[in-house]
Amino acid sequence: MPEKGQAAKPNAWPPAISDEKVKAATGRNWMGWLVILNRENAQTMPHKEIAKLLSEKYDVPSWWRQMIAVEYEKARGGRQKNERPGGKFSVNVTKVIPASLGDLFATATNPKTRAKWFPPGTFEETSKTENKYWRGKWRTEGRLEFGFYAKGDGKAQIALESNKLGNAEAVETERALWKASLDKLARLCSAAG
Repeated sequence: MPEKGQAAKPNAWPPAISDEKVKAATGRNWMGWLVILNRENAQTMPHKEIAKLLSEKYDVPSWWRQMIAVEYEKARGGRQKNERPGGKFSVNVTKVIPASLGDLFATATNPKTRAKWFPPGTFEETSKTENKYWRGKWRTEGRLEFGFYAKGDGKAQIALESNKLGNAEAVETERALWKASLDKLARLCSAAG
């Protein structure tokens, strides 16, 4: 991996969105944005300043300025996949489960059933809205955010984001942990239904 601020090796940075899509939305392709941001000395700026520059000087829409800033940081070797501003990492895991939205939410969040599917570790609930979201502190410094979505007759989706992971290696460990846990949750919901 290149040093922070150093250009990435050719083909080392695959952008998350195609050249065609970024050009259609912003008027420039990725190379155009990389050249502009290099000329603006953006490699010395924190993420928020890059986004502000894109907004104020180039009138880039909100979502796209964030995307361009993140991709620029990745291309320059300053941000890794799954890395958030501040150097922490996060991972997302989703699963569609054959259960109604209400049943999935109840099974997932009830302390008795939670003990049967939740992985080991301290979880302290901080907020919850029925059939929509569930959030809390995870282990020592982490955060968990669960979203719940109806997916048609007898199906619902749970979408998890585990935040504040210490490094890139922790991402795959956490992903595997939660995939296995959501499989257990699916079996619980199937048994209850």
